[in-house]
Order: sequence, then structure tokens, then C-alpha cells
Amino acid sequence: MESIRNIAVTFIGNFAMTYFIFGEGTIGRPLLFALFMLMLMMGMDWYKSRGNHTLN
Repeated sequence: MESIRNIAVTFIGNFAMTYFIFGEGTIGRPLLFALFMLMLMMGMDWYKSRGNHTLN
């Protein structure tokens, strides 16, 4: 559950910062950027956790 909370807080933070950076008044680009960063973070977490499991 802690991981989900961290991901949600990071997604909201990325969206808020890119909304102020792009400054167009639209939510399209900030939303796409935040979703891209979310997929990148989740992919990196999945890739890191993949190597930690063993059959022993």
C-alpha cells in the first residue's frame, strides 16, 4: 500500500509541476507527461524487483 501511495503522490506532483511549466492553461501536455513518468517509474520498479526473486 505504501508503494501505491508513493506512486500517486509522485504522479500528482509531476502533473502539478508540468502544469505550471507548460503554462498553456490546458491539461493535455501535463497529463501526458505525468502518465509517461508514471509508466517509466513503474517499469523501473518492476525491472528492479524482477531480479530479487529466486527459487530457493
